[in-house]
Amino acid sequence: MVWLCPVYVLVCTITCGYAATLRHARHQAAPLASPPDHRHSQQDVPSRYDDMDMTEDAPEDQPLEDSLLVQTLKGKVHGATLTAATGKLVDAWLGIPYAQKPTGSLRFKHPRPPDRWDHVLNATKQPNSCVQIYDTLFGDFSGAMMWNPNTQISEDCLYLNVVVPKPRPQNAAVMVWVFGGGFYSGSATLDVYDPRILVSEENVIYVSMQYRVASLGFLFFDNGDVPGNAGLFDQLMALQWVHDNIHFFGGNPRNVTLFGESAGAVSVSLHLLSPLSRNLFSQAIMESGAATAPWAIISRDESILRGLRLAEAVGCPHTRQEIPEAVECLRKKNASELVDNEWGTLGICEFPFVPIIDGAFIDDLPVRSLATKNFKKTNILMGSNTEEGYYFIIYYLTELFRKEENVYVNRDEFLHAVHELNPYVNNVARQAIVFEYTDWLNPDDPIRNRDALDKMVGDFHFTCNVNEFAHRYAETGNNVYMYYFKYRSLGNPWPSWTGVMHADEINYIFGEPLNPALNYQPQEIELSRRMMRYWANFAKTGNPSMSEDGSWTATYWPVHTAYGREYLTLDVNSSATGRGPRLKQCAFWKKYLPQLIASTEKLQVPVVDPPCSRSGVMAAPLLLLLACLFLV
Repeated sequence: MVWLCPVYVLVCTITCGYAATLRHARHQAAPLASPPDHRHSQQDVPSRYDDMDMTEDAPEDQPLEDSLLVQTLKGKVHGATLTAATGKLVDAWLGIPYAQKPTGSLRFKHPRPPDRWDHVLNATKQPNSCVQIYDTLFGDFSGAMMWNPNTQISEDCLYLNVVVPKPRPQNAAVMVWVFGGGFYSGSATLDVYDPRILVSEENVIYVSMQYRVASLGFLFFDNGDVPGNAGLFDQLMALQWVHDNIHFFGGNPRNVTLFGESAGAVSVSLHLLSPLSRNLFSQAIMESGAATAPWAIISRDESILRGLRLAEAVGCPHTRQEIPEAVECLRKKNASELVDNEWGTLGICEFPFVPIIDGAFIDDLPVRSLATKNFKKTNILMGSNTEEGYYFIIYYLTELFRKEENVYVNRDEFLHAVHELNPYVNNVARQAIVFEYTDWLNPDDPIRNRDALDKMVGDFHFTCNVNEFAHRYAETGNNVYMYYFKYRSLGNPWPSWTGVMHADEINYIFGEPLNPALNYQPQEIELSRRMMRYWANFAKTGNPSMSEDGSWTATYWPVHTAYGREYLTLDVNSSATGRGPRLKQCAFWKKYLPQLIASTEKLQVPVVDPPCSRSGVMAAPLLLLLACLFLV
């Protein structure tokens, strides 16, 4: 499950308030000198699922079981057999290095291939999580803690895991998971990503990688020392490893499916657009995220500016003329000091360090790449959840949206929240947003007002961007499969009014309801089985309804066409299809509002330098946003 939200122009154009919108979003940015108590890095976090760690290193003279000893291109790795909660067995190799340690002079640089090793590598321990901040805003509340890293945090984190069905298949479909977290947090080792049930039930091979996040993964100074997008190049190197080595584990390198959620879904969609990686996989699944999201990419100049603010925050040289000295200084700083100070460099409406158009991995704006059909032509599966916005609103409007209480929003509070969440549009555009999201049958209804704020955030940052990406793909004749996830687990720890939140689908895809110790209901187990089968079928055949043996699922998933915009509802006891979803609201954000802003721009009262951007450079991102949206 993951977190993400605003960090691009549209973010600062339409939703500074959505700032904390990344599954790990923080509710308030820290002052430059001292981050708030609920945002800090942790150097040593005990693992919360030690049963995925396997054995101590075997003595050198102890014979190793042949089936668990695999020769890769760089050296031998020895894994172990694990048991899923269902009692089924899988073989796993954990912590295989796919790149050199990105430390010292390699900090901020693109990854380097690992050196060969002559010994047998003991691949039985979960890898480190990459350095990041740690969310303690809600204390030990499980709904938030589940996203915090559960292995030790370290810069030495470029490792991947391989989990294979037992008995070992031959030429099996491969599913490569990319975790989310707004490009500033996340880990492949989280409990909710435990792949044992998915692998053993669906007979697929699973790979997940750690990649650098935050400034360590996305700092950009436009030079060879800090070229930007290092985290994406980490993913690229891991994909190359899969292409070169997965056949040693029984996988088919010509049938690799990328899948990810939130920032992970953005990453997957960027791989579809990238000329560097599009040939390293076969098809893609994107859950609640796409490269067209307003928080997915920032301009090169803005990224440099944020890097210089970070340098200033940690006491390094911080002018453009001093960039070489700034890089040298930043390399000497403790990694945790860097990530702890990132959020003081800008406000809550943006994630500090995210992808940029570097001319290499990303060679154009995503909307332009889609418009010019410059992307991998393949099958895709994608969708969103019904209440995508609440998670992020809870982290931002903390006084109004109290987690412990039932929340009601009166009309005045609704109007104030809309203003607070949309500070960079003129009054005409803001009133249009109010009009679009008001229930005019009863504009004073406190529940409908509350839910409208969720839809406003969710539509703008998630659902409409997923729809846009799917539509562009469908226009070119690719097979697109769209879903709308509508089920709230009975055991969901968040208050009931939050509905089906961002990332709530993940545990169903990984088969968590099949764990008898967790007491899921029969209808939830059936939904999880259905979703695992859809995802695995898509990985195997490119069609979620068709299995490898040619059999079909009980419910047919229609192709999402450019004219029909069909989607499948994922819910218990339901297999309804629809069109959209939320077509009217997405037309408002993608078509009407940009034109309204452009036509009324001269009517705007000058905007005071926004609190979430001390640079006073909001006009340029706004113009860039408008230019991008008119390409749609």
